[in-house]
Amino acid sequence: MTLRTAFILDRTRVHQERSAFARLAVGLATEGVRALLALDGDPRDEPDDRDAPTPMITIPTRVPFWIRERAVHSVLDTLTEAGMDELDVVVSAGPASAPFAARLADQLEIPLVVEARSRSEVMAISRHPRLTVVTATEGLRDLAASRVGDDRCTHLPIPVPRTFRSPPASRGLGVILGPAGNAGVWTALIDGLASSEAFPGGLEHLAIELSERSIDGKIWSHLRRRNLLSRVTAFDDADRLRGLLAEAAVVITPDADRPIRSIERQAMYGGAVPIGVTDPNRTDLQPGVDAVLLDGADTRRAAAWHEAVESSRRPGLAEACRLTSGESLVSRVAPRWARVLETIVHGDSTHIDSQI
Repeated sequence: MTLRTAFILDRTRVHQERSAFARLAVGLATEGVRALLALDGDPRDEPDDRDAPTPMITIPTRVPFWIRERAVHSVLDTLTEAGMDELDVVVSAGPASAPFAARLADQLEIPLVVEARSRSEVMAISRHPRLTVVTATEGLRDLAASRVGDDRCTHLPIPVPRTFRSPPASRGLGVILGPAGNAGVWTALIDGLASSEAFPGGLEHLAIELSERSIDGKIWSHLRRRNLLSRVTAFDDADRLRGLLAEAAVVITPDADRPIRSIERQAMYGGAVPIGVTDPNRTDLQPGVDAVLLDGADTRRAAAWHEAVESSRRPGLAEACRLTSGESLVSRVAPRWARVLETIVHGDSTHIDSQI
């Protein structure tokens, strides 16, 4: 019997991970799991894709609690129209979707799964009688287990669409993932990149994820002061630029405790080296082996960022990134997701990790 699930994506997951979840849904279908993607937004703003190979609907998850019940009932009607009225399990992807997903699970009396990708996302999880937590790393799984119990927590790599690997010689792009957090860290990074006539690490151009917030405006102004605008492209929708961003030589995440993103792992699969901040919960990265990581104090030193980007060219580092990121490919992750969902819906009280 086909198992049916709905992934409820909050606004951030929609903005950053829509295509990755769509690819995961295709992979789940081959494992006997039919998945629907429910995307946070105004249902009037986007076309209805419920009849597509991967059905998608747009739902208003960010509603006040006093009208949440009405919104949930509206979504139940939409699920019925999409042929997904008999759901077996609901998955919350992104912390802002959790209250809505929990209420939907309660209404249908089915299990709730919360997907978490950072320490802050784990700490935001609320207890629920039918809760299972799926984290992006083993370190995050241990953190979640200390909060909600060990027997219903597991970890799975984030799903990453397969991408074509370009020749290493063609790589001159550096990607900086935002949105901007600590202004002091970001300006130190920019100063480190601009500390010589040419970018370090053989980079020729930068793509920086910026939005329209005031702090992002400050970062843009700093780029202007350092005369970098001719060598910088700003973007605000990484999901729409996957083909380009996956061609990067390095992917830099300047801020600590940011959710792990599929575009980072996808670029790694193509040979990009991740550069970021030491995080005890990022057990998916091995400093000096498949990543270049700075201690917190060093993130405010321009010279440290310059050295980090320069060291990304160390022989063997790019190939190590290709090897480790392969574990995140949808073709490997989808079967494990299917086993987790099957265990949650039809399994017994056995520790969930023993089932996958």
